[in-house]
Amino acid sequence: METQIPTKQTAAAPNKKVGFTAILISASGMGLVGTFSRLATPTDPDTGASYITGDFLALGRMVIGALGMLVIIALVKKLPELRTAKLSFTVVAGGLCIGASLAFYVSATLMTTISNAVFLIYTGPLFSAILAAIFLKEKINLSHALFLTLVFLGMLMTVGLVQYTPDAGLSFGIDLSVNPDLPNKTMGDLFGLASGLFYGFALFFYRYRPDISSEVRSFWNFTFGIIGAAAVMIYRMAAIDPTNPIEVMDGRNWAWAFVLFFVSGLLAIGLLPAAGKNLLAVELSTVAYWECVVALVLGVVVWNETMSLVGGLGGLLIIIGGIGPIIIELMRKKGKVPEEDSSLAIER
Repeated sequence: METQIPTKQTAAAPNKKVGFTAILISASGMGLVGTFSRLATPTDPDTGASYITGDFLALGRMVIGALGMLVIIALVKKLPELRTAKLSFTVVAGGLCIGASLAFYVSATLMTTISNAVFLIYTGPLFSAILAAIFLKEKINLSHALFLTLVFLGMLMTVGLVQYTPDAGLSFGIDLSVNPDLPNKTMGDLFGLASGLFYGFALFFYRYRPDISSEVRSFWNFTFGIIGAAAVMIYRMAAIDPTNPIEVMDGRNWAWAFVLFFVSGLLAIGLLPAAGKNLLAVELSTVAYWECVVALVLGVVVWNETMSLVGGLGGLLIIIGGIGPIIIELMRKKGKVPEEDSSLAIER
């Protein structure tokens, strides 16, 4: 997911219907990532668990995204800008971090519940806010501190550090007992948390270089994201699971993989410019949380996942903590006519 800094531009009057339609389709495509990833991943015949191939799927999504953005840049006649735009550390680092974040996230959807994976990647704004406070000296007011606290508590509850059972009551600590349905759940939750951490770094780095247009920045995000996802895959194969995705994927898996690349990649991300052009940043950010709803419903309906009361409350806290500042901003600006376009692009 990537947040682009708003840039002033001259444009036609926004069409809210087009904007909301585009972001709803885009967020739905994003919410399908976990389901498509599982369909694209074979299971180990010995253990019955899914292979950890999420990094490879994220890598493919980055490649298709980069090629798609290159076509878009050519269509909008910005190839000269692509050639002349000067890269910097923050541009490179933002791409590397979003690639690593997606690699960890897609892998997490294969090892833990889809709900845990999607909740944990949404802890990214928490880490981003902390980095901004340290390095950019941004002040965190009382309301923002409250929402960040909600996200932090929700994270603890989602990963299982806070648990509740009628017999034992409230307890703290990670449950390391084996779940037959999700034998790699603990590692999956850690991968989900890592995806949120790298997402937070990416959001932080996106604060820099607003001089680069969104199309060109997105292309470099995808390009360096390829390297970030590949780095996670190399680490995973060397230290965790040596499975080579190409050796275990069959024709059906490849078919679903390409559905993921195009539906949750090129289509979902390709609709974002239309959404950003016609919606305010706060409107776009709020509707983007539809991704969580889609992912949760599919997890329950398609994959028969269950959610503990504490885990569900934790996810709710994360969503409230993420949407809260946006709603406050909407209320603060209600009735005011914006003087500039506040388009926001989110890449996941």
